[in-house]
Amino acid sequence: MKIGDESKEVRCQMKVIKNINNNVSVCQDSTGAQVVVFGKGIGFCKPPYELPMAKIQRTFYDIDPIYIQMIQNIPTEMIELSAQVIDYARSKVEYLLNSSIVFTLADHLAFAIQRYQKGLSIDMPIYYDVKSLYEKEYAIGVYTLNLINHKFQIQLPRDEITSIALHLINSAAMARNSEKKQSNKAIIAHIKHLIENKFHIEISEDDFNYSRFVSHLQYLLKRGEQGKSISSENYKLYQSMKDSFPDCYQCALKINEYLHQDCGFTFDEEELLYLMMHINRLCVREDCYR
Repeated sequence: MKIGDESKEVRCQMKVIKNINNNVSVCQDSTGAQVVVFGKGIGFCKPPYELPMAKIQRTFYDIDPIYIQMIQNIPTEMIELSAQVIDYARSKVEYLLNSSIVFTLADHLAFAIQRYQKGLSIDMPIYYDVKSLYEKEYAIGVYTLNLINHKFQIQLPRDEITSIALHLINSAAMARNSEKKQSNKAIIAHIKHLIENKFHIEISEDDFNYSRFVSHLQYLLKRGEQGKSISSENYKLYQSMKDSFPDCYQCALKINEYLHQDCGFTFDEEELLYLMMHINRLCVREDCYR
């Protein structure tokens, strides 16, 4: 049995309180702690019920609730591959990784494959900087890319190595500063309110796209705190999004203005591009363009 969070010991009793899918359940251990459990066929019965320990393949403690909804939208084989990568990463780096990284990385990899299948790519000009400054994370990125390409018989671009390395770097920072997430909740709630007012919609916090949006905002705020930003040559894509979705662009500007006034952050066109993409995804989900 693999343990998702090595700082915890699996207790001798597990009660299933919610099934995510046939192979993933949310459980409560004998101490009352909530844990996400993986095991073949464990989700067929109606909760609550006791789960035999022999059926448990992996456990993940301290998972942020926003990722629980995310799990059911990610292919199980992608989560298993991501867990394999994080097992490998933990053997190579000395620092703690945020406990939710298995799911955020799996989500990223699933979308990387979708982009590849559609012939889309995003340039990462900081490739050489990451390679020289974060050798261990870069090596883990290489390992991951080779693993994916072999498993799915595809050829993801080299820039994905950078994206994977950045996931590890950001996860380590969030693990060290997890207390900041509480103060970020008010900021994220206000941003949600701005979007809802702009498009006259009500965004469900249980929605997968909202969970992904919140995840993006957590990284955005972290970069703002550190005075960092994403930089690439996606100007054409930025202009295309700006021209095609002017309401999303105006909403992204409002969010940028709010973050500047409230937090002192100012984000560039690259960050606005990703904000527009997430806002557009939320709007498509809520049928804003009918």
